[in-house]
Amino acid sequence: MKLIYISLLTSILWHPICYLIDQMIEDYDKSTELVTVSHFLKHAIRWDSLFYIEIMENDYRYFKNHAFGYGIVLLGKVFSNSLIWLLILQKICNAISTQLIYKISMHYSNNNQKFSQLSALLFIFTPASVFFNSLYTESFFAFLVLVAIYLQIKQKTYQSSIVFALSIHLRSNGMFFILYSGYPYLVKAIIQLKDKKFKQVIATIIEAIPIALIYLISIGIMLYLPYKNYCQQNEMEWCKSIIPYAYGYIQKNFWDVSFLSSYKIRKLFFIYWGIQGILIQGFWLYKWMTKQCTIKNNIQGISIILPTIILFIITTFIAHINCSTRFFSTQIPFYWCLADLFYKKNGKINKWVLFYILEFNLGGLILFTNYLLWA
Repeated sequence: MKLIYISLLTSILWHPICYLIDQMIEDYDKSTELVTVSHFLKHAIRWDSLFYIEIMENDYRYFKNHAFGYGIVLLGKVFSNSLIWLLILQKICNAISTQLIYKISMHYSNNNQKFSQLSALLFIFTPASVFFNSLYTESFFAFLVLVAIYLQIKQKTYQSSIVFALSIHLRSNGMFFILYSGYPYLVKAIIQLKDKKFKQVIATIIEAIPIALIYLISIGIMLYLPYKNYCQQNEMEWCKSIIPYAYGYIQKNFWDVSFLSSYKIRKLFFIYWGIQGILIQGFWLYKWMTKQCTIKNNIQGISIILPTIILFIITTFIAHINCSTRFFSTQIPFYWCLADLFYKKNGKINKWVLFYILEFNLGGLILFTNYLLWA
């Protein structure tokens, strides 16, 4: 329970700190002035938040808005588009997520209490704190992912898959968790195939089909809604693809998201801001693959790390590199990474990791409130 109280306290204190910084530094961008919300919580509305507010108030009237998931918009409608209630719900999700990280870490680390507590504390003081305390999808997405993992631990496989499938409508990389749900079945089927137990292979496949369908239905809904709005009369370029993926088209054509597009001389500061998360996560993934980490490299361990590996590859080579910390922050292996690296073998704090956490909590907050760089 102490972890929950610490989480709630830090989440609440974040707002007056952010408000003061917002008042001290003149915004580089004045977009927030377009928002009708007039109270002091305006500091929680930056970048993507503006799109969410626009969609909540006016629905998806612009094509580019389809890059922003339906999940948080539906939440907004449930709470009458109230920023205050959405932020309160966010604090509750953050607090519950903290406890879930502790319990999940205990399970995957063979009841290593020190490691599990540190992982949960690092989530509370996540380097991506600005996104877990402003009107963004990160906290809600992380909450659903953690709930789904916890359900899987409790062997409620189909319920877990449904929650994972719902997370896709908050962040599209939720679809990567089909690897987490499906990998144990794949290993089981391969072992049965090697043992020539063909009837059992068929039984395993039949058992896995409903899980695949749950994911596919959710992905299908995500693809269909923009297709319905823009491909019935006007045949846009992306409509003609085998899989009409509006989000990918918007990313590439509006935000220059493509292979190695972040690695340009004029983007040196973006590279500096993003490479830190990639190096830390990549170093830990190497240590995990070589069996030097707390989380074991077994079937369970591989299942939960696979989505992070895919996200790591996409973030490194395709996505905007400056968003790396933000992307990794919704994955529990990111906090296992920080927990494993936080202390050196001699018991001293790793200055590299400590600097990274402080830099992104403080520097990231200043940049975010001033509409700069990493959001």
